[in-house]
Amino acid sequence: MSPYKMVTAIANQKGGCAKTTTAVNIAAALAKGNPKMKIPPSKVLLIDLDPQGNCATSFGVEKRKLKKTAYDLLVNEGENLPIMEEYLLTPDDLTESMQTAYAQRTGKKPPANLSADNLWLLPSDIHLSGAEIELSHKIGRETRLKEALEPIIDEFDHVIIDTPPSLGLLSINAMSAANWVVVPVQAEYYSLEGFSMLMNSIKMIQRRINRNLKIFGVAMTMVDLRSKLSKHVVHEVHKNIPNKLFATNIRRLAKVAEAPWSGAPTVLLNKPSSSGAGLGSLEYWTLTREYHEKMQDMRARFGVTETSRLQRDKIENAD
Repeated sequence: MSPYKMVTAIANQKGGCAKTTTAVNIAAALAKGNPKMKIPPSKVLLIDLDPQGNCATSFGVEKRKLKKTAYDLLVNEGENLPIMEEYLLTPDDLTESMQTAYAQRTGKKPPANLSADNLWLLPSDIHLSGAEIELSHKIGRETRLKEALEPIIDEFDHVIIDTPPSLGLLSINAMSAANWVVVPVQAEYYSLEGFSMLMNSIKMIQRRINRNLKIFGVAMTMVDLRSKLSKHVVHEVHKNIPNKLFATNIRRLAKVAEAPWSGAPTVLLNKPSSSGAGLGSLEYWTLTREYHEKMQDMRARFGVTETSRLQRDKIENAD
């Protein structure tokens, strides 16, 4: 896979580090775009490989109504993997779910601009927890997602994969399909040990399965800037990988955690601002801008000048 193909796994073996929140908000922000932050809209695929299925929940999707999920895709018994497009929720599906959830849960009319333009989702649910057992005897079990993704990868500018908080077959599938890893690290003491374990796991996957896998960046989450411990953890991570740490710290904010209850990620629900409900939105938009700028710098180094998939689609449709 070319290094400028942005297939990024959001991974950490420790739970409670805002991994899903980070995956959902980066994916939604990249898809929507923000002219003020110089983030152009992009065509984005968000893949949920966590059996908790919280990516779907973040967009107001009722998991009990899902007909096809990542589980059905990965454990399919056919000779060939099915076409992934058949398993995706479209931007229209996600927009309808968000608006319905917002109206039902808040009792208010959803904002006119609450939409999931340019964003597709491969959802999951609790059935995915049994996939590791069912895949254990299958040939090529570590690369099932990679094989399913290959026919459609050129249809998207970004692929973001949310992973479970463990190093089982699901996480290995994610990092086999990806060429980059973003690691959210909670600003707490035990996170340092978990971070070290994850680095060792990534090295193992690089040696045995995916030599192209690299660390794209580390994002500090759940940060309390008033806490000496938070400052210490940020300092230790920066000391160990100074060139990989994103400058943006994601603070522990109630409004970010509450956003999925309203049926949408905070970057879509709240206007970014320096205070109030928009603060968490601002931080995730700022993190996404860093992600985008780093991607652009990397593509420039490789001499990549191709237009985005979204722009090409518009040109083709105009013709």
